[in-house]
Amino acid sequence: MMRLLRASAAVVSSRAVTPLVIGFFFLLYIGIAFFTDETLISLMAFTRRSVVLAALLALIPLNYACRIVRGAVKQRAVHRIFAGKSADYRSELFDETVELCVTPSFRTLEMRLISEGYKTRRSEATLAAWRGIGIFPARMLYLAATFCLFAGILVSITTRTSHRQMVIEGEPLPMADGSGGRVERIILANATGAILSRTLTMEVAPSNAGHGKRIFGLYPPSLYGGAFVYPRYLGLALLLHFYAPDMPAGYEKRCILNCYPPGKEASEVIPGSPYRIVFSIPEPAAGSDRYLSYMAENRVLRFKLLKGNDVLFTGSAPGGGEFAQDGYRLAFPEIRRLVVTDYIGDYGVLFIWAAALFFAAAVFIWLPIRAFWPRREMLFMSAGDVTRACSRAEGGARRHAGVFHEALDLVAAGQKQPEEADKTLSL
Repeated sequence: MMRLLRASAAVVSSRAVTPLVIGFFFLLYIGIAFFTDETLISLMAFTRRSVVLAALLALIPLNYACRIVRGAVKQRAVHRIFAGKSADYRSELFDETVELCVTPSFRTLEMRLISEGYKTRRSEATLAAWRGIGIFPARMLYLAATFCLFAGILVSITTRTSHRQMVIEGEPLPMADGSGGRVERIILANATGAILSRTLTMEVAPSNAGHGKRIFGLYPPSLYGGAFVYPRYLGLALLLHFYAPDMPAGYEKRCILNCYPPGKEASEVIPGSPYRIVFSIPEPAAGSDRYLSYMAENRVLRFKLLKGNDVLFTGSAPGGGEFAQDGYRLAFPEIRRLVVTDYIGDYGVLFIWAAALFFAAAVFIWLPIRAFWPRREMLFMSAGDVTRACSRAEGGARRHAGVFHEALDLVAAGQKQPEEADKTLSL
């Protein structure tokens, strides 16, 4: 049973698992591409519905989790050996292993390695030498980052939920349980950053459910009530009163107008009648910014009244005002800003953000160490008339190999006098 568990662990933690799984999904992607234009969306939908595909994708984070454990165990074993706390030698811990049928004294070898800048630890039967700083923390961060990345992808594909709501200024933030605070302001302003030319913020007052005052921006998305809040599109919420000669009772409705930026049109059909009203935000004066007309407190709407395909008249009116002509009357008692907002239930995003931080930290640690202080290690162990020499390098491998091979020559000359050994090494 233990042998089967070890074999299974070796398979799951193999470096070949991730390329094989990614290759399978790539072939599946190619196959789906022959039947649909929405290839990636279809692949995600298939994976969400199929337990087999989800389990196959889960092999990647499982593989990296096992590699993290194996890497930690390996590092602990190497640390114990070089600290003189263990003699549990395993060839997989090193890059190169050589056995020599000699029984040397390590004193001359130790002095030679010290002159090359190596730190040493010598006992009667062993000599350990090392220099530089290990990249083990950077390697673990890289493995953790890759684990988080694929775990986030798995969680996002299998558990993601989404619904769209209208966030209207002055009304409660729409939440499924009704716990959202009141939206105090929606602000569109110029940005000074190098990427975005506009910033959009939604200020939400504290709610009775215990949510404090929050400010939501474009990015990064904020978590509120168990869902991430993504503002998408700007518009206006309009309370419309319409009267016509053939509609003495009039018509009243709260309209959602997707009419930003200025000049973009949104229409409202009057049910049971031939009338249709087309709304737009007036273009600002030449030289002024387009968002000012949207943010103005005295917002003005331009409209066209159509009967069938015929335009009866055009006009404009401010919020709280009205327009009357030829027996027709349009009143706008209320105009509010709104943001079409997506609520995304996706905790995989947290894993992906963590992956980005881990990748950045790994590069920040790995780059200077690899460039200036790469770790190089040698281990010499004598047992009877056999000496085993091991070497491992995380950078500067060519120079380290030269020193290691010189050390092997010195070990092979261990039966000679120290003067002869020095002469052999210099040659």
